[in-house]
Amino acid sequence: MKKTLIIGVGSILRGDDGIGMRVIDELKKEKFPPDVELHGADISGMDLLKYLPEGGRAIIIDAADMNLEPGDIRVFGPGDIKKADLSDSVSTHGMALLETLTLAEKLGIDCGITVIGVQPENTGYDLDLSETVKSRISDILDIVKEQLFSAF
Repeated sequence: MKKTLIIGVGSILRGDDGIGMRVIDELKKEKFPPDVELHGADISGMDLLKYLPEGGRAIIIDAADMNLEPGDIRVFGPGDIKKADLSDSVSTHGMALLETLTLAEKLGIDCGITVIGVQPENTGYDLDLSETVKSRISDILDIVKEQLFSAF
């Protein structure tokens, strides 16, 4: 059975950047099949690579500046994720999500990746989500479940 990993990334110390982690907290209150794993951590860059399941799939929830209205949500499938321009001078310590997913592809990590991006309103130092983004948590949960139970 192929594993599905649902990963919430971001920092709970940076307001809406913690949306991925907050969604994982909510998902942990529910029951999922044994082949579904939930991970929420302040992970990014190279650390994210070790979580990607070989031959399985990953659903990543993250705050993303998409030049949309705060709280807007977009789903990006494997073919929708544009590639970053990697060079030998790129530091692997501070890689953003886009660079990490590009590197995963270059390394041959065979994982169907879906990214659920949420437009943040506030990414300053704050332990709370903005009311705008917080009000979208139930919508994000519905999208995660829709992605999870859609055809592989």
